[in-house]
Amino acid sequence: MNSEILLVSLQTFLDRRGVDPAGLAPDQMVEEMLAWFRGEPLGRSAEQGDTLVFRYGGWSEGCATGFKLSLLRRVTVGTAPDQLSWMAGVTLMFDPARFAQVAPYTTVASDWKSLESFVGAIRSSRAFIMAAAGAGMGGLLEVGGLR
Repeated sequence: MNSEILLVSLQTFLDRRGVDPAGLAPDQMVEEMLAWFRGEPLGRSAEQGDTLVFRYGGWSEGCATGFKLSLLRRVTVGTAPDQLSWMAGVTLMFDPARFAQVAPYTTVASDWKSLESFVGAIRSSRAFIMAAAGAGMGGLLEVGGLR
């Protein structure tokens, strides 16, 4: 497993379903990521972890700014201290001015009693409600690795 394999898995899954991440609304992002998580069992073994991560917050790089709303899949291999994690998922970008009073937040599916509770927390979050009420600037696939 590595970040490229994870990203290719997500892209292939979305392509098969005819989904363009650039045009996803927040509800659609959640549905597609849940379908990928449930339908493509990557890393669900004793040595690997597989979970969903929901996060949002402001983003800035040089003169470019935005508000990111992301649902990512994190696959972890190995045990501490040699544990490796890779993430891939969908990130939706919004005008940061609308979200100026929203503090960054991250939650992981494994912190909730069930996947349904996790999804309920996503849909009831202030950022998700605000994002669903207005047009975004676009969506993209996000990938990363952590040691």
